[in-house]
Amino acid sequence: MKLLRSIGGALSIALILGLLAVAVPAGAQTLNSLTMERVIVLSSAHSTLTPNLPAALLGAVTSGAQEIHEQTNYNPQASQLTSTFFVLPAGSAPPTNLGSVPATSFLASLSLSVDKTYVTSSAVQFVGSISQSSAPLFGSASYQGAPATVSFGYTKDTPPKIHDVTESIAGVAVAYTGAATGTLSITQPSTPGGPGGGTGITIVVNGLTGATPSIQTTVNQLTLDASASTSTNAGALTYTWSIPQGSPSAGIGFPGGNTAVAFVQLSSGKQTYTINLTVTDATGATATSTISIVFL
Repeated sequence: MKLLRSIGGALSIALILGLLAVAVPAGAQTLNSLTMERVIVLSSAHSTLTPNLPAALLGAVTSGAQEIHEQTNYNPQASQLTSTFFVLPAGSAPPTNLGSVPATSFLASLSLSVDKTYVTSSAVQFVGSISQSSAPLFGSASYQGAPATVSFGYTKDTPPKIHDVTESIAGVAVAYTGAATGTLSITQPSTPGGPGGGTGITIVVNGLTGATPSIQTTVNQLTLDASASTSTNAGALTYTWSIPQGSPSAGIGFPGGNTAVAFVQLSSGKQTYTINLTVTDATGATATSTISIVFL
């Protein structure tokens, strides 16, 4: 069976598998958030993709007038990876919010119930099964329950660049892309007593330490995760998130109260936002980090 039409794509898949083979011990690194956007080129997709597209759309894609986009979002709290497929005029900028995409442009959506996430210093792989499928985009009547994986490499740039994205369903590599845009955050192992606030408390936000960490994003929704923060004093930590006066308006939501994880909606357009996080340990000692979020 011809899985990919691109030899370069197959070689890049082998590279990703090699990077994942040297995975660090479980728990040493954690993927906190991911929003990824890519354009799927038919020459790098599974050969049965083409017959499932309407003739008019296939003609528009083949001629270069339209592009098939896939936006993928990871929800770590629900252990779910959701991919949405839609078409846009060729050369269109990736949408920062799927709500701006016309309803007539949507092709399909897939949800992967993630069983395991493997993270190395240069690659990520999700392994699980399909829990929801709205349309047979890749040539099957139903994907429900089918095993699936999504893997990609990332660079050490700030912010990291995403490359070599491979999606497989039921053992078949259905779509390969050499590059993608988006944001991801990975918590690195932290060392107690390091930067991020005095009094023995180390604040770690999305893998970043220090009193004024800076995060860049191209989408208007992101997750801030401070669960890797530590204190030299024993006991649980408490977290208080706030928006200082004068910062652009943003919404902050919490999955289980005012906890280590906050969902942020950047509601004032593309500019720089500021969010304060104060961490308090069991002795009452506190440390504060002022997080700068640059919405590009």
